[in-house]
Amino acid sequence: MRASVPDILPRVPLAPRTTWRIGGPAEHFAVPRSLEEVFALFELAASRGWPLFFLGRGSNILVDDAGLPGLTLQVGGLTEFSRQGDRLRAGAGVALPRLARRLADMGVAGFEFLEGIPGTVGAGVRLNAGAWGREIAGLLSRVWVATPAGRLLEFTPAELEPGYRSTRLLAFPHWLVVGAEFRLFGEEDPVSIRARMAELAARRRTVQPASPRSCGSVFKNPPQGPAAGRLIDEAGLKGRRLGDAVVSRKHANFILNAGRATAAQVKALIALIQEEVWRRFGVALEREVVFLPEDLSGHH
Repeated sequence: MRASVPDILPRVPLAPRTTWRIGGPAEHFAVPRSLEEVFALFELAASRGWPLFFLGRGSNILVDDAGLPGLTLQVGGLTEFSRQGDRLRAGAGVALPRLARRLADMGVAGFEFLEGIPGTVGAGVRLNAGAWGREIAGLLSRVWVATPAGRLLEFTPAELEPGYRSTRLLAFPHWLVVGAEFRLFGEEDPVSIRARMAELAARRRTVQPASPRSCGSVFKNPPQGPAAGRLIDEAGLKGRRLGDAVVSRKHANFILNAGRATAAQVKALIALIQEEVWRRFGVALEREVVFLPEDLSGHH
């Protein structure tokens, strides 16, 4: 039996669904709550010739002012959470901080670094999210990915070829991570795990802007060093402003929406930063933030 297609809503505003609070509407928008519904939506999009876009918690992306054509799927409905022995399965829509907190309550250590990462399991796996020298790939045992051809693929962490803020999944933007299985190994007292999480959160607050209206880090750190934020700072760009898009004075690798910033203003500020850092230091800063739809056009 074919799954029914979940409600498809027209012209849904995306700005409130992104951490930057920027961008136009989705032409069509749906929230699948199961793998069957994901495949039903893939099939529908293919039959209508709609491009597909995926949205988690809306961090790490910049939606164009004109919005997104085709169909945008919000994976927030995929919230499976089940533990069997030393394995835990989580749906793509589970927020990483929530995963860390629930495991802390169960007395499972090793996931504390996820507390301050604003994304979901799905996006975290795709990008190999990390903080404080730890990466999500180091916690995984298996990952499940749905493809527009209607197949469910399973990968081990090694098959994902994880690197710094990258996996081979980035080459397949129309594959959707639907769930992941994590290895649980560090049994510990929940109180001491929570204390470490609080300490990491406090450290994060001292180095990163308090404003939630950012996308997280804008640029990847260059492999040869120094860090992107330091280069931007040394180029004298802290506090640089275009419209309401502003380089944070606290951490230069963050761009804040100080009011009603547009995607065009953010893009212009990003280009200005890249140009200035290249001119001063000969370093080509690579974006970590994904521009939608343009970064995905040309991929099928």
